[in-house]
Amino acid sequence: MILAALVLSATPAVTPEAAITAIYAPFRSAEMRDAAWERPIFTPSLKALIARWRAVSPTDEVDDLSDFDWLCQCQDWDAGRLHERVLASRVAGPGRRLVTVALGKAPGRRERLRFLLQQTGGQWLIDDIFASGFRGGLRATLVRTTAADNALRRRPR
Repeated sequence: MILAALVLSATPAVTPEAAITAIYAPFRSAEMRDAAWERPIFTPSLKALIARWRAVSPTDEVDDLSDFDWLCQCQDWDAGRLHERVLASRVAGPGRRLVTVALGKAPGRRERLRFLLQQTGGQWLIDDIFASGFRGGLRATLVRTTAADNALRRRPR
């Protein structure tokens, strides 16, 4: 099961639906430990924003982005019960799709996320995520949190 999840998550996603399946495949393993921002599932421009945030994020406390998993919008999940379902997929421009996903985390615990996927190098990668934990989307939240973390670093202690 673990090996299958690792193979699936390492396989290039050739359709938006396959990308969603690959994004959530590691969650089916209780051994999954990678933070979302460490995974190779983001477009180069989103990776650049993540790198700027990581460069200034506090190491001794959590900030608005480091206290939950971005993909499940949770801190913990039940590997045997987490499941995703694509509800809708619409074209958002050339090589771009907006995919709405229903995520079941446990009985009675559901989350709805929208992924802006972009076709890059023959695979579909995340260019933004719209969910309850991201006011205005992941990109906007990265910009805000990076600015807030940077201001905290500059403040005398």
